[in-house]
Amino acid sequence: MTLLFQPANDRGLQNPAPGLLKEQGRFRPIGQLHPAARARRLEGGRGGIELDIVRLALVDEGGPFGRDVEALLDGASGGAVTVVGRTGDHRAAVELVRRRRPHVVLLDLALGPAGMAALRELHRATPVTRVVAVADEADVNLVSTTFRAGAHGVLLKSTSPEDLVAPVLAAASGHCVLPGALLPSLVGTAVARRPELLESLTPEDRQLWRMVADGVETMQIAETLFVSERTAKRMVALLLRRLGVANRIQAAALAGQAGLLDAVPS
Repeated sequence: MTLLFQPANDRGLQNPAPGLLKEQGRFRPIGQLHPAARARRLEGGRGGIELDIVRLALVDEGGPFGRDVEALLDGASGGAVTVVGRTGDHRAAVELVRRRRPHVVLLDLALGPAGMAALRELHRATPVTRVVAVADEADVNLVSTTFRAGAHGVLLKSTSPEDLVAPVLAAASGHCVLPGALLPSLVGTAVARRPELLESLTPEDRQLWRMVADGVETMQIAETLFVSERTAKRMVALLLRRLGVANRIQAAALAGQAGLLDAVPS
């Protein structure tokens, strides 16, 4: 399963929405929809494009993952995604993107330090292009490192071309994508307190948590609660401490685990 969230701004992971697709007020994993339906549903996301055909480029080490994507993704997506270029030379990545103008780049971290260097250079030189890193394994530290370098997601190389379609479309539409298996790590030890969380919070705490989970920015929180932006920042920081999480993405993931997003707002 792949999770996605839609950032509330373009500054990385500062204010992400949960790692789930928001649909009719609920957050869900990316569904197994027909590519055309996925395109329609994800169309119009923040910073998104009109998803007629998503152009994809590959920067990889030349192994089976890249070969399979290049050969099979077009058919697996029903024509919704087409591979427009591929290179195994990280130094040629920026030129490839400038020349072929893909919406999404899959960047293989098996290139080692050169892969991270290519990620940073792509982010600087072609900031409109969505770069999704692919790796043999992923953990929270890798996600943090790649997002700081400018990535818009992390996927596993074990993902089949069929299962890549939805996250590629999501990335093209302005969402960020992560392996679903990372959710427990993002939540951390706070999951152990899940049954008591909602009961231990006041209605005001739950309202604030829901806004954080929805990716609402601090200024909007302040306006909604009729407080100053400075006070809103303090309230969010206090909420994160109460939840036992380090940042907004963990708070958002925990909200889904705790059932906050299924509960009727107080």
